[in-house]
Amino acid sequence: MIFSSLKTDDGFQAYPAAIRRALEYVKSTDIEALEPGDYPIDGEMLYAKVFDLTTLPVEETHPEIHHNYIDVQYWPSGSERFGIAPYLGGGKVVEAREAADTYFLESAPDESFVTARPGCFAVFFPWDAHRPGTVLDGPATFRKCVVKVHMDLLKG
Repeated sequence: MIFSSLKTDDGFQAYPAAIRRALEYVKSTDIEALEPGDYPIDGEMLYAKVFDLTTLPVEETHPEIHHNYIDVQYWPSGSERFGIAPYLGGGKVVEAREAADTYFLESAPDESFVTARPGCFAVFFPWDAHRPGTVLDGPATFRKCVVKVHMDLLKG
């Protein structure tokens, strides 16, 4: 996982080209002006999803993993607490949405929680189990853009 903010001045040079492209998309696009939905960038290899969500208690959520895509998540407004843990394989899948490349796990051992605020971004790789949308101090709404980056874009 990578966690940072668009407000830093690192220029994203250390990131692979596909991750830089996703970050440039969220940096140069007025995410707040978009309707919730899907936005193509490069077909099924790179596309954005915009969500308006409400946080939930941890016990009402599940960690998730992806096999084929990296999530580049960006928070233009609102705050979200998310869980993160290394995915070491195994673990019971309680729901599989194969068409969406999303697999919900029963639990994620050694899970830690991070709070994302406006301007933050996170990069979740297939080996990162992540639990989105958990409550901070009570239910809260937030907007999030998730750029899906196909793993093939990271290959040589």
